[in-house]
Amino acid sequence: MGARDGAGTRLQPGTPGEFFSRGDLPSDGEEAVPDVFEVLGTAHREVEQMLDRIHAMMGAAAELRAQGGALADTLISAVSQHEAAEQAYFWPAVKERVSDGDSLAAGGIEQETEGKKVLAEPDGMAPSDPQFIPLMTKFADAARAHIAYEEQQVWPAFRAALPAYEAYGLGAQLASATQGGPRSTSCSPSHSPRSSPVPQSAT
Repeated sequence: MGARDGAGTRLQPGTPGEFFSRGDLPSDGEEAVPDVFEVLGTAHREVEQMLDRIHAMMGAAAELRAQGGALADTLISAVSQHEAAEQAYFWPAVKERVSDGDSLAAGGIEQETEGKKVLAEPDGMAPSDPQFIPLMTKFADAARAHIAYEEQQVWPAFRAALPAYEAYGLGAQLASATQGGPRSTSCSPSHSPRSSPVPQSAT
């Protein structure tokens, strides 16, 4: 897998399991580029924002009917894209660099797999379905637990073991893999095929 010596090997972002060289570190005067932890952290915060928005809608039936389906679609797409990128680049790097990386990666991938199973159930489901709120609540709990696992149990050891140039290279790979994906945390009712018409008198 990727170069382990101090020099590194210069490779283009997008090559599975490989990293940039020391020369890819941003120098003074260059625009700052995010490293792997910044890229993943931003994605995690966006997922949390969407989960918070859906949770807030659960107390407003009209808003949930109008926007819940579109927001769920955005969440499902974003989570699927994020986890595919992690399994292509992040977890292989954890396995390589961290002493107990195999175990940490296995735990994270298992959580992601279970989360995707849960999230597949409300996929295409109307927010008015009685199962929509329980399923989204179940996924929200699993997603928050996974984010905490990754950031609190995996990141510290990975950060300590990962040279800075590899952190930036891996960040570039993840950013490239998820580029162009849905980033919005709010959706218009007109964009959702599952939206229900909202009566004029609804508030």
